[in-house]
Amino acid sequence: MIEDTLQKIGLTRGEVKVYLTLLWTGQTTTGKIIKESQLSSGKIYEILDKLIKKGLVSFVIKDKTKYFEAASPKMILQYIKDKEEELKKGGQKIESILPDLIKLQKSKKEEYSTTIYRGFRGIRSAVSDILDELSSGDEILAAGIQSEKDPSQNRFWKHWHKERIRKKIKCRVIFSDRGTDYYKLFKKMKLTEVRFLPSLVFTTVDVTKNKVLIFAYKNDVSVVVIENQEIAEKFREIFNILWQIAKP
Repeated sequence: MIEDTLQKIGLTRGEVKVYLTLLWTGQTTTGKIIKESQLSSGKIYEILDKLIKKGLVSFVIKDKTKYFEAASPKMILQYIKDKEEELKKGGQKIESILPDLIKLQKSKKEEYSTTIYRGFRGIRSAVSDILDELSSGDEILAAGIQSEKDPSQNRFWKHWHKERIRKKIKCRVIFSDRGTDYYKLFKKMKLTEVRFLPSLVFTTVDVTKNKVLIFAYKNDVSVVVIENQEIAEKFREIFNILWQIAKP
């Protein structure tokens, strides 16, 4: 129990053994530590050096011999505080270079990629990324929208579109059914144009600047995300043709 807890705060198994040995024996030499901890002599000095740097062990020299002693267990709390401070500073440094890391990731992305997200959690993850990528004035195109889905899914989309509107992202939607509460909800949304095309019964497809999202809501709930500028342009052309023949 004690060993597990000490390992969870960041000490290695060897460091825990040495520290507990010193707590039990008191001030002693490496020979006694090796005997009691049952660790190899080759590792003892390395482990002791690490514990000294962590403030958990100290030493004195008597008659040219080093005697090691465990620091008060209260120093473990100080060690944790110091570690938390280091993590905090590390987090701040990461935040400062995060834009450069994101640019590096984008620069190395392939021109064409296809990703499948399974389950509705996967869908939520994929479309949340879309909101992060788009900004005010951008437009989302959605075709083949159907009201008959799991109510929890429609509730999610309601919340998602609220966030889209908050970011001032426009949306054009083609429903394959109308007259439902879900349809009426979209008709009332700001920055949203809605049309109806009864013959449009294929799966739901969304188009953004450089992505096409193809949704499946029935048997295997999932979304396929195709990231390619040329393909997105082709789907945008198809959408605009459908938009012209759809009913307001």
